[in-house]
Amino acid sequence: MKQDIQPSQSEKSAATPNKPEKNLYEPYSTPPVLYHAIRWLARFLFLLLARVQLRSRYNVPKEGPYIIASNHLSWLDVPMVPAYLSRKVVYMAKEEAFYSKVGWLVRFLGAFPVKRGEGDRQAIRAASEQLKQKKVLVIFPEGTRSKTHAMNKANAGLGMIALRAGVPVVPVAIWGSENVLRKFSPRVTIAYGEPVVLKPKGAKVTREDMEEATDEIMRRIAAMLPARYRGVYGEESVVTPVKAIIAPEISESAATPEIAQKADAVEVQDA
Repeated sequence: MKQDIQPSQSEKSAATPNKPEKNLYEPYSTPPVLYHAIRWLARFLFLLLARVQLRSRYNVPKEGPYIIASNHLSWLDVPMVPAYLSRKVVYMAKEEAFYSKVGWLVRFLGAFPVKRGEGDRQAIRAASEQLKQKKVLVIFPEGTRSKTHAMNKANAGLGMIALRAGVPVVPVAIWGSENVLRKFSPRVTIAYGEPVVLKPKGAKVTREDMEEATDEIMRRIAAMLPARYRGVYGEESVVTPVKAIIAPEISESAATPEIAQKADAVEVQDA
């Protein structure tokens, strides 16, 4: 009588190769047509939910890699800040979001994880690699939404990435987004500051350089915000551009600041 011999678990594992794990630090490449369709849909939804006013959008670079650094009041900031940019972006998003019910959407929209509260070198390397590939990187330096709606102290990761990459940083201030879905058609303002290229003091990037570079950008964001939103940067929102080079020659349009300032009064959501 023949006895059937069942293969062991180890033999099964050896016979069946493991499925390669996804590299979450490599953002998913959303097809451009689909990405822009989603962006226009988002704009249409924002048109229904709020009155969005855009200020100084001429400051946004037309080409090349750059960083968008914004304050963070609401989860709606994540789709709203880049919705009015002409180019596709990649995000740094909290690691927990990738294991939530909407984790698939977070990855689909081009995000990669960052561990909050610690120096996540893998996330820093991923961000640098995306900028080397001439992409646009969106960062919320505070790391989380402000529960008081006033700015919190930012993490120095922004300064590290910007100094190492040597690309322009566009400070972005958003306010009013905390009222969306709470009030009827609230006004939301998104202001785009002048792109800044940050430089270290010496040949090597130091911790002090990273912190000062981060504070420089946060002060620029605070300077565009109403006083009640400035938080810890309220008393130091006067910009002192030390080791910062303004790069207006790479702006979204050739409009002069004088013309653009006049347009700010009427530039609203263009869904």
